[in-house]
Amino acid sequence: MKSRRPHILLLCSDQQRFDTLGANGNPVCQTPSLDRLAAEGMNFSRAFTVSSLCSPARASLLTGLYPHNHGMTDNCNARQVQQRELPHRLDVFPRLLQTAGYRCSYVGKWHLGQDQTPLDWGFDEYVPGPGWHEWWPEGVRLEQESAFRLPYAPEKPLAARVPLPLTDYPDYQRASAAISVMEEYTERAEPFFLRLDFFGPHYPHYLPEPYASQYAPSAIQPWANFNDPLEQVHEGTQWLKQRWGVSEWPSAAEIVAAYYGHVTCVDDQIGRVLDALERLGLAEDTLVIFTSDHGDLTGAHGILQKGAVGYDELYRIPLIARWPGVIEAGAQRGELVELSDLMPTLLELAGAETVPGVDGRSLGPLLLGGQAEDWREEIFAEYLGRQNGDIVLKILRTQTHKLVLTASGPDELFDLVADPGELENRIDDPLSRAVLSDLAERLAARMADSRDPLRDTFATRLAHYQNGP
Repeated sequence: MKSRRPHILLLCSDQQRFDTLGANGNPVCQTPSLDRLAAEGMNFSRAFTVSSLCSPARASLLTGLYPHNHGMTDNCNARQVQQRELPHRLDVFPRLLQTAGYRCSYVGKWHLGQDQTPLDWGFDEYVPGPGWHEWWPEGVRLEQESAFRLPYAPEKPLAARVPLPLTDYPDYQRASAAISVMEEYTERAEPFFLRLDFFGPHYPHYLPEPYASQYAPSAIQPWANFNDPLEQVHEGTQWLKQRWGVSEWPSAAEIVAAYYGHVTCVDDQIGRVLDALERLGLAEDTLVIFTSDHGDLTGAHGILQKGAVGYDELYRIPLIARWPGVIEAGAQRGELVELSDLMPTLLELAGAETVPGVDGRSLGPLLLGGQAEDWREEIFAEYLGRQNGDIVLKILRTQTHKLVLTASGPDELFDLVADPGELENRIDDPLSRAVLSDLAERLAARMADSRDPLRDTFATRLAHYQNGP
């Protein structure tokens, strides 16, 4: 371990699937910057978000808590929300880094409150970045609009080209702002923590060239689970199919191509930031972490975007860490890790005060090449949104199986080895009773250990699965 505390650069994309990276096996989507980061650092192949909604997931990253413990269970900008701001009483890692002597800066998308900003949560400076949250600014012309429209705003396409130079693109300017912040750091003695949050590849995919036309839809093959008949599914899946469903691959492929273009655009901006680290002489002393808040269905199961389903396309996320001379270059880890683990991880590696009672667990031992004692054998996740079509989900996933409990049923059990596309619900399969009993017992334990207020609501059903018919 280096004696000096590292600078920390946390790079976050929005709504990016694990399998969009070349380093994670994608043969089409080009991500040279992230592939380079993986080659120079550690790539986690089994990382998962704790919620497939932006605000709950981002709050978990900041606090190390599950959504049912930090209270932000829905997107802060949704129409009907019980809690629009993260409770100020909670411990968050930027405050503790700041107390430990770090200069903390935030650039880009926040999405953790309507009134509060990163300046209220331990950051010394905040550069929100130019541009928009969801729509391109009024007056900017859209070209080559996709046939697929947004169901709640049919006048808007889901993807389009914007005839503007790349330098006018918001995520380009967010990367430029982060580089400017890093240039100021070279004149400071204290270590820094910089978080850079991109908007992409979150929809809508309004892209400049070359990204708008980089990928031909005809070159993108259908997902193996695209033609899922969606039998024996809960009402959350049914509602998503009605809202975002696509029946033909050509229309879905058009959106996948735009999504890939968005991914590559963000990757190129990450490359600019990594190059600036090198140019400024900061790379050797900087811990760089890349992740995303959650994934994207992008046509899996014949559905676009996200919502109240428990599929891996939404919950499995990229996670890469690089720290030259400390983290082994090219290392791969297959342990089950959660987005909430980053909070205690950053505090430990920075030598800052840790917080007892968080739901996440430090990845420090794994990053340093060791074996963590009694590492978890399952991940927990949940969906607690309250908007149209939403239902409560509780998710327990092991390396081989997944149990999804719903508020109204039917519940879901998937064998991820025999059925990686999650096409066959085995919840009523007599041959799967032993696995179902084991997963139900584990889920009940995780809900109890994390003080889940819904544990009594699901207790009878979990006991039934544990005991069998």
